Amino acid sequence: MIRYSELDTIKLIHSIRETMADKKTHRLAVITGGASGIGLGTVKRFLNEGYEVLILDANKEAGDKSVNNLKSDTCNVNFIHCDIAKHEQIESIFQNLLNNNRPAHVLVNCAGISPALNPLHKYSVEEWHRTIDINLHGTFYACREFLKLATALKINEGAIVNVASIMGTRASAAQASYGASKHAVVGLTKSIAQDYATMNIRANAVGPGVIDTPMNTELMKDDDVMQYLLQRVPLKRVATSDEVANLIYFLASSEASYITGSFYPIDGGYLAG
Repeated sequence: MIRYSELDTIKLIHSIRETMADKKTHRLAVITGGASGIGLGTVKRFLNEGYEVLILDANKEAGDKSVNNLKSDTCNVNFIHCDIAKHEQIESIFQNLLNNNRPAHVLVNCAGISPALNPLHKYSVEEWHRTIDINLHGTFYACREFLKLATALKINEGAIVNVASIMGTRASAAQASYGASKHAVVGLTKSIAQDYATMNIRANAVGPGVIDTPMNTELMKDDDVMQYLLQRVPLKRVATSDEVANLIYFLASSEASYITGSFYPIDGGYLAG
């Protein structure tokens, strides 16, 4: 886990002030885990749609690289290096947005991990907590602070999209911590939808199946595993990050203005079987 020092706090505040220095009328989308995989695909989609994007990610090298590659006169994207599982870091980021009177209208939670496969009795307690801390607690922290900001600045509409998994509605052997965390994210999302509908803040979750991302690189190298998985996918292929990003953007957009509290698989038909 990343250690968060006083120096990191100073750098964080400086970074967020720089982010807010050039205030434009573009709506702001905050995307956790936005430095790679589904998160990076989502960053690109929101930038293409004219949003300002703030990436929160624990991978500093990937975050810096993404911003350097994407930032331009027409693409306003910034990155803050942080640990999603540390509430004080997430709270500080959103507090600085509040201090700068900068509303965020969209939150996309892509940050997550997929631990090694093990039956429950072989899980270490540390690995269990790490998975829950990042996948569930981190999502909760970001949602909590986003909603506090929205309430304080009295925004009249907003959207949260949480990236769960097909394991958010079903179970699979040797994935107890992952399945538990993703089931919980789906439940959290539905609860948020109930609580904040009166503010016109919508919350939905998406359930990716097997996606071609860095998190699945090792998995996709195993021909036997891939053959087994694709046998259960009617479309007989894995999805790209961009395909998931398209669904995320739709759910955050005005095109989905009457959709809230729902879970949308994007799995090539896996759950239909």
